[in-house]
Amino acid sequence: MPASTVSYGGFEIVVCSETNALGAWVAHVSLKNSEGKVIDLRPMTVQPEWLTEAEAVRDAVEWGQRFIDREFNTPQSHSWVAERARTEVWFRDVEEKSQGPDING
Repeated sequence: MPASTVSYGGFEIVVCSETNALGAWVAHVSLKNSEGKVIDLRPMTVQPEWLTEAEAVRDAVEWGQRFIDREFNTPQSHSWVAERARTEVWFRDVEEKSQGPDING
């Protein structure tokens, strides 16, 4: 089968499927970024086998989407401690500006 290509999250997921020695379908996944650089990170040691080619391709595309979301498109979590520190600095700065300059100096 020719490679199937799906665009997702700024990447191209390229899937090639084939049958193994037991007649089950397996898929090989590679990812390409917008510059065309191949990112091939799926470990081939743990790979499901499928009864049909369509199942193998679907699983590979879903794996690629989950990988892209997890590694590249997940927003960084914010720490409430860091947010509180920034808020305290902001309030302090506003308070100092509202009091005017210190002219006793």
